[in-house]
Amino acid sequence: MGQSDAVQQAATRLDAAVDSLSKSLNEFLEDIQSVATLREQVRTLTTERDRLAQELEDERGRARRLEAANDEVSDRLEALTGTLKTISPARGSAGLEF
Repeated sequence: MGQSDAVQQAATRLDAAVDSLSKSLNEFLEDIQSVATLREQVRTLTTERDRLAQELEDERGRARRLEAANDEVSDRLEALTGTLKTISPARGSAGLEF
C-alpha cells in the first residue's frame, strides 16, 4: 500500500468522522430545542393552572356568599311565616294556610 492510498484512507475516515460528528451535533441541537419548547409549554401550562386555580377560588367565595344569602332569606321567610300565622285570623275563615 502506497503513501497516497494511506492518505486516501485517512481522508475517507476523516470525512466519515466529520459526518458522524455533524449528525451528532444536529441531534444535540434538536434535543436542546425540544427541551426549550417543553420548558415554554410547562411555563404556559403553569400560568394557565394558576389562573384557573384563582378563578376556582373566586367561584368558591361566590358560592359561599350565595349560600349565606340563601340561608338568610330562608330564615327571614320562616320568621315571616311564623309572624303571619300568629297575626292571621282563624285559619279556615280567610282561606289562608301556611
